[in-house]
Amino acid sequence: MGTKRFIIASLLSIAISLPSMAQIDDDISNFGVWTSIGVEKKISKKWGVEFEGEFRTADALNEVSRYSLGISTDYKLTSWLKADAGYVFLRDHNLKSFREDPIAEEDEGWVIQQGELTDAYWTSRHRFNVSLVGNVKLDRFKISLRERWQYTYRQETSKYETDYVFYDSESTLPSVDGPTEKTVKSKGSNVLRSRLQVAYDIKSVPFEPYASVELYNDFDGFKIKKTRYTIGGDYKIAKKHSIGLYYRYQDFSGSDEGESTHILGVGYKFKF
Repeated sequence: MGTKRFIIASLLSIAISLPSMAQIDDDISNFGVWTSIGVEKKISKKWGVEFEGEFRTADALNEVSRYSLGISTDYKLTSWLKADAGYVFLRDHNLKSFREDPIAEEDEGWVIQQGELTDAYWTSRHRFNVSLVGNVKLDRFKISLRERWQYTYRQETSKYETDYVFYDSESTLPSVDGPTEKTVKSKGSNVLRSRLQVAYDIKSVPFEPYASVELYNDFDGFKIKKTRYTIGGDYKIAKKHSIGLYYRYQDFSGSDEGESTHILGVGYKFKF
């Protein structure tokens, strides 16, 4: 029990301290916490199903960014190869944003600029995926490679935008046009996700640390949209219960899909 209590206390300490650490540097203002709860059922030695719900925050914990609910199934093809497929329903919260245009006009010392304010809005998405996962054991190391095809369909929705014309010298808003309702059209996207993960089985300890890197490859031109770097560990509390904790950095360098973010993830899973 002493070892269990120590590991649980350590995980909780890290979970509590990381949000505070994120405030130290402005670069970590793009910080969020992802939490999940999963239930896994083994139908047979080779076949299993899983239900999972997830809740995400962003903007240094100040905003809800997403919640989702999904179902998946996996089948063990050989001792080292597994196939899985799943569906996830997502609700994404797009935060309020302001886009400032380049200088539009200079008139007798007054710098006239234009900008556009987009109010926060929600979108619904449907996601389907199919994967192949290969596993190899080298002594106590577990190396796995997962190749996943992912298709996401975003439903049509509405958002509100307000156009501003303002004078920088006085920081006033003399002219406002809006808000105007605009339609965000439906859209489908295909992504190939390639993940390499290395885990270590610590002898006589129910805690397994791991590290992974995952590339998101856009089918349109096959360019990298995003890279995920993750370090974490899974702790088996009891035969049917386990918790996981990880730190993740999402790198959007070279892509306009989003801003790079720091993430603390905490998950609970029940197996029966």
